Amino acid sequence: MTDDPEPRLDDYPLDEIDIEAINAFHLGRNLFSASVQLSDKNDEAGRSFLLRMSLDDQIRQEVLLDIDDLILSHVSLSEREHIALQVGGTTHHIRNGTVAIGEGPEAFTNKLWHLDEKTTYLYGDEGTVCVAQGTEWVPIDTGTSAFLRAMHGPTLNLIHVAGDHGTLLRLDGTRWRPIPLGFNHSISALQVARNADVYLGCENGFCARYANEELTEIAGPGTQIYSICEFAGNRYWGDDEYGLYIQKGMELVPFRSLGFVYAMEATEAYLVAVGWKEVFTFNGKEWSGVEFGYDGNLFVRRIDMTREFM
Repeated sequence: MTDDPEPRLDDYPLDEIDIEAINAFHLGRNLFSASVQLSDKNDEAGRSFLLRMSLDDQIRQEVLLDIDDLILSHVSLSEREHIALQVGGTTHHIRNGTVAIGEGPEAFTNKLWHLDEKTTYLYGDEGTVCVAQGTEWVPIDTGTSAFLRAMHGPTLNLIHVAGDHGTLLRLDGTRWRPIPLGFNHSISALQVARNADVYLGCENGFCARYANEELTEIAGPGTQIYSICEFAGNRYWGDDEYGLYIQKGMELVPFRSLGFVYAMEATEAYLVAVGWKEVFTFNGKEWSGVEFGYDGNLFVRRIDMTREFM
């Protein structure tokens, strides 16, 4: 008697396959990267892609990685170097078209974050944080067992990581120093300004700024905040119902009804926002968007932003 084979995505009807965008980055000029996850309704079968896209009048796409599993996160260090995190902790290190494999720690890891082209971190459950050395992941003891959900810092001496039970840590050389916030909210989004102010978004809708050892609440929509990003002098917040808010003083004001903003990244040229199965770009004046579809093959098509996501 043999075990039943693992289900594959091809075993499911097309209308039972979910499409989810994971991360996206501006690579310069008109080039962008995006990771996309396909799965059945119960996440029993999966397939994931990492794409490099040229968003000209005609969209061109190149598949950098195609695996029969779920990608949880990816970072693009440059146009030609990327790292993708697979369920189970395996990492795929892509450089100039070649792929090397790394293995994360035994604890569940759910996200990657990079400071620059040479500095990448892996983090997740049980207070796990690791820094990449080639394809190896070297742990940095955090002194906590909390699930870590968000990481950011504009410079090496301002890197913070945050997560469950109001956990906020700041990297001090080779150790993490806890910052007591005095609350038990689960922090799901984090952004650190260059002046060291820390902005926090929580699963229960609580939003705040931590500055000069003082926590100040920011009036928000009361929905879960998934992402915070600074672009062109403004701070943007993404939630799971309306979409994108802009911070005005100590209040979040509706900015663009994108429905859901899971992740954001910014360069000088673009704010890049990830929706359910969409990637949106904003240059400070105009919006553009693409969405992913699956008809047996993954495809990308433009969104008419004058008619949708108003």
